[in-house]
Amino acid sequence: MESTSNSYTLHLSRLHCYFIEENEYDDVYLIHDGEKIWPKNRKQQPIMMDTTTELDVDVKNISKNQEVVIELWDWDFLSPNDKLGTFTMIVEGEPGPFSTDMVQNPRETTKAKYTLDWEVI
Repeated sequence: MESTSNSYTLHLSRLHCYFIEENEYDDVYLIHDGEKIWPKNRKQQPIMMDTTTELDVDVKNISKNQEVVIELWDWDFLSPNDKLGTFTMIVEGEPGPFSTDMVQNPRETTKAKYTLDWEVI
């Protein structure tokens, strides 16, 4: 819904994992505008294949028709972290719910498949 200040909040509700990049699980985290937004109290969240993870993350002060890009990263202990891909959403004001598939970063993955559920509040 549109607020009186004409800004919106993008609520990220769930992350669906269909295929992982690593062997047993991916250690993932989400980035928006260069800032880690999830998980809130740890470096990363292990996610196994064929699972759904509750997020409960709000991205505030979004303008109408603004493109919002959320990056999915895989945390690595001994090597640089891998940007697995991005979720791109356009906030038009409709509440949703919506789902957006990750666009893979071909330099880092050919296997990982994730979908992000979101809504406008």
